[in-house]
Amino acid sequence: MRAGSIATCYSLESAEQEGATLSQSFRNSLRPLVPQPLLVARGRILHRAEEIREQFPLFKLQYFSPHNVSFGKRKELARRMRLAHEGIECAHTHAEMDRLIRAILAIPVSTEGCIIEAGCFKGGSTAKLSLAAKIAGRKLIVFDSFSGIPSNQEEHGTDIFGRRAGFREGNYVGRLEEVRDNVSRFGEVDCCEFVEGWFEDTMPAFQRPVALAFIDVDLASSTRTCLQYLYPLLVPGGSIFSHDGHLPLCIQAIDDDEFWTKTVGYSKPQMPDLGKKKLLQITKPIGV
Repeated sequence: MRAGSIATCYSLESAEQEGATLSQSFRNSLRPLVPQPLLVARGRILHRAEEIREQFPLFKLQYFSPHNVSFGKRKELARRMRLAHEGIECAHTHAEMDRLIRAILAIPVSTEGCIIEAGCFKGGSTAKLSLAAKIAGRKLIVFDSFSGIPSNQEEHGTDIFGRRAGFREGNYVGRLEEVRDNVSRFGEVDCCEFVEGWFEDTMPAFQRPVALAFIDVDLASSTRTCLQYLYPLLVPGGSIFSHDGHLPLCIQAIDDDEFWTKTVGYSKPQMPDLGKKKLLQITKPIGV
């Protein structure tokens, strides 16, 4: 880029920032002139609009698809997902879980394999995934230490959204009893098998076919462990969804060609959304 172009970019950016500052100052100056009831009404409208935006994926799930599930089952699924979200502390959005639920329900009946969750926090995602697993007639295997994030020295710095990211030992802890109780209340606990322990200790012995996996593990080291042991078990055409696609160190780990060939034992699959989305889909090519 030429120096003149750079200067122009900085000039435009500066102008935009100045315009935003002036706009905010103008709104602040008008605020005392607006009747309080009108401000309260505006706040309520904006709050309601945000609620509708957040809830829309459940509405879409209920009324539009997946078409291989009856409307009654979709309605009940959306209702129970909403209750789970309200009753359990969750670290995901309705939109992210909607994408996972659709992927599970889209798996052909003839395809073998269980559903895997690695990293379940308080069990909010577990409860929702168990609902889909029940409909699909599949087992949900839940891997977690149930002791929080392990000791680590990983410094992610800033994520792809410009936010600071860091995970300390013991963060995001959900004890097994708490998780099991939450899934019993809001999900289908009979569909679940809980595997307690650090991934590097529990995953090597697991040898069952995997139709779909959801990993929310926060650390690059844990991401590598999950890919190393779960990707070889993934059925052709199956997917691993990482909830850590926004974290720089996890992106580096997933994008490492040598890691894929030497540790996982497969060529790195195509991932067009790598570095662009938080919920990253990693699909195993058919014929591999």
